[in-house]
Amino acid sequence: MTRSTYLDMEKVQNIAYTRFWTLAELARQARISNATIFALKSKRRKASMKTVLNIANALGVEPSDIVSKD
Repeated sequence: MTRSTYLDMEKVQNIAYTRFWTLAELARQARISNATIFALKSKRRKASMKTVLNIANALGVEPSDIVSKD
């Protein structure tokens, strides 16, 4: 994985929704801002390694599970 990457936000969102989390709740659980979550969703920015790890840990998945394959 490179220093920053796009996330498969559709997959991230689906996993979050199975936990009945909104994206705001995911941001809280991952200890990142709502603005970051929505910037990642709209692909206005790439996720840093730390952000990928925080989101993966919050969702209980491997980082490679949520990194965009495109």
